[in-house]
Amino acid sequence: MPKRRTLSVALIGTKFMGRAHSNAWRQAPRFFDLPADIRMAAICGRDRGGTGRAAKTLGWERAVTDWKAIMADPAIDIVDICTPNDSHAEMAIAAAGAGKAILCEKPLARNVGEARRMVDAVKRTRVANMVCHNYRRVPAIALARQMIEGGEIGDRIYHFRTRYAQDWIADENFPVVWRLQSKIA
Repeated sequence: MPKRRTLSVALIGTKFMGRAHSNAWRQAPRFFDLPADIRMAAICGRDRGGTGRAAKTLGWERAVTDWKAIMADPAIDIVDICTPNDSHAEMAIAAAGAGKAILCEKPLARNVGEARRMVDAVKRTRVANMVCHNYRRVPAIALARQMIEGGEIGDRIYHFRTRYAQDWIADENFPVVWRLQSKIA
């Protein structure tokens, strides 16, 4: 019987989304028949102490404070980017250049120019890549797609309106986090 392949993952970002992705990497084999084993090799954050604690609590083998060291590490197969939006492009382009598969938290980029550079990088290097659009498997979304593809609501959609229905950030006592700062978000 052939030996199963092991893919080594490095996650960049230790806060909320990094914690959520850590849980997903840890739990995925319990829910899905994965084609490879997952090794949670490294978590990267700016604060040495906080990143060390995150590695220990979240199940990562080691803590790293320089994301460029992740890109230079030949043992890393997948880079999972869970940082504020202003760093997605630079990190994803570097990961593509290093031949790493990329999982990037949404939104992919802050603007079309950044997104184009990212797409060009993955096309040029032919690395596997994905954006974490987690609602795409929701039944209502699947139905909307089916209706669009089936022409049930017309040949083209020119506009749609939606709401960001999460009230946790509307609390006036909520701290001003990075996602509320337009230069970063």
